[in-house]
Amino acid sequence: MQKKIVILLSCALAAGLFLRRSTRAGRPWLRQLQGWQKLCGVIALLLALLILLNPDFLLLGLLGDTTFFDILVLALSVQMFTYSQWAWRWLRHGVIRSWRWLGIPSFCFRYQIYLSAAAIESMISHAQKWMDQISS
Repeated sequence: MQKKIVILLSCALAAGLFLRRSTRAGRPWLRQLQGWQKLCGVIALLLALLILLNPDFLLLGLLGDTTFFDILVLALSVQMFTYSQWAWRWLRHGVIRSWRWLGIPSFCFRYQIYLSAAAIESMISHAQKWMDQISS
C-alpha cells in the first residue's frame, strides 16, 4: 500500500514541477494541444498509472501484451502524424515565402487578376461593338 502512495505522490510532484518549469520557460505547448490530443494524453497517463499501481491487470489479461502493443502503436502513429503535420506546415510556409520572394503572387491574387482580365476583355469587346453601331 505504501508503494502505491509513494508512486502517486512522486508522479504528482513530477507533473507539478514539469508544468511549473514549462510555464516559466514560456512554452505554452499545453495550450496549443487540441482536445483529442489532451484526451489521448490523459488516457495514456491513466493506463500507465493503472499498470504501475496494480500489476495484476497484466495477470488478469485486461491489459495484456496485445493491448499494450496496440496502445504503443496508437501513440507512435499519433506522434508521427503530428510530426508530419508540423513538417508539412513548415515546408508549405517555406514554399509560400519563396514564391513571394520570387514575385509570384498568391493564388487568390492570381484568381482576382484572371477575373478582372476576363471582365476587361468582355467590356472592351462590348465597347467595340457599341462603337461600331454608333459609327454606322
